[in-house]
Parts: sequence; structure tokens; C-alpha cells
Amino acid sequence: MLDEAEPASVDPAQMPVEEMRRPDSLDCSFEGWSPEVFAMLDRLRAEPHIDQYKKEKPGVTEHLKDPFRRYRDDLVVNWVLPNRLDLETERNVFSRLLKNDFGAGGCHDHLWMSFYRPHTRRLEDVQITHRVSPDGFAVGVYVGAYAKDLLRQAKDRIRQSPATYLDLVNPLLADDDWRFYTHSGSGENETQPVFTDPLDAVPDAVDGADGIYVRHYLSREEALNLGPELVDRALDLVFSVWPIYRFYLTGGTAD
Repeated sequence: MLDEAEPASVDPAQMPVEEMRRPDSLDCSFEGWSPEVFAMLDRLRAEPHIDQYKKEKPGVTEHLKDPFRRYRDDLVVNWVLPNRLDLETERNVFSRLLKNDFGAGGCHDHLWMSFYRPHTRRLEDVQITHRVSPDGFAVGVYVGAYAKDLLRQAKDRIRQSPATYLDLVNPLLADDDWRFYTHSGSGENETQPVFTDPLDAVPDAVDGADGIYVRHYLSREEALNLGPELVDRALDLVFSVWPIYRFYLTGGTAD
């Protein structure tokens, strides 16, 4: 007898949040963030240079990268696989601490990750990001300049259906610790208007933005207190921003 064929993978853009599966009890290996990781990131914020990174390198692996990989694995086991989502979960899903700054030796004070659709790259897709920094942990949806065509598409969809977009964003902004913001320019010329309350209209800054964020922030105290339950909380947040993710890619409907 022939083995039954494996179920087909699902384009994540075509998966409504209402159909998303989530285990009643999560299977987790992530043990939670440690105070050491935030102390280390504090030091990198104070001295954002490769020399400080070299001093911190053992802790970078033990306290930051290895736990973040276990967090990533838990998202795969409890969310990507149960929903058969066609996402790249291994190759280049993490950012880098060291800056690509033409040999100046700069270093970031944060690390983030995002799965992406296999036909593209992490920076060139709409991203649901997971970010640890000295301030805590954040989960949200982002579309930016490296995804030039998708950013233009997202702006077109917002321009064509502003009320629909606000209906997705405003319920999040009505809750604590959510932010809507854009960024444009770079260096001293960068602007980043931030909104924490429900919007009466789509901000004018969206038209000229190099990137658009909708993000929830957990303080470092809350992230530490959650321990391994951060995975469960993060899945809540992924489900919260999923309709915005689909709006950017499909207008919220199956094309």
C-alpha cells in the first residue's frame, strides 16, 4: 500500500487567522530570558562596538543566541508545523549583532528574527518580527524598504482601503503597549513618528515612509517574569497582527 501523501503546505498569506491552529498545551524548549542577557545588551548599548562584542562573545552565544534559537524552534513546533505554513524557519531568519558599516566596527544592541516565505528573503518580505533588546521583547508586523515592491503594495492597499486598515490597527492601539510608527530617512535625517492611541486617520507619514511597524512591547521585567510562557504570549501577539500581515499581502482576502 502506498503511503499517504504529505499534506500540502499552505501559503501563509492565504491563511485566515480564524483558521489558524494552536495546540492546547505547548511543547516548549525555551526556558525564558535571563537577567544576564539584558545586562549584556545594556553593555552593548553603552559601547556599541566590535571590541565590546568580542568581550561579550561567550555570553552572546549562551545567553542570547542559543535561547533565541530554542524560542524559534518552539514557534516552529507549536505554530508553523501545525498549520503547515510554507515559511523558511532555518536559513538566515536571525539578524546580526555586528553592523555592516564598511569596517567601522559598529555593533547593534538588539537581535531580531522573522520567518519568511521561501521564494524571497527575510528582509524582502513582510515580516512578523520578534526582537530582544535592552528594553525588553517586542513582537509585531513590519514592511520596509528592502521589500520595495511589497512596501509599495502595502501603501496602495492602505490608500485604497483606509477604513479597513484602521479597523485592523486601532483595536491593537486601544490596548496598552502597542505602537504604530513609520520611519523614513537615515542617520541624523531619520524621522520616526510614533502613535500609541487609536488613529482618526492614516498618518500622512505613511505615504513617504521607508517602513511601517505595528508592534507590541513587553518590558524587560515582564519578559523575565514570563519565563518560558513568553512563547505562549508571543503566539497571542502573532495572531493579533496576522490580519495586518495578510492585508499587506492580499488585502486580507484569498487572491
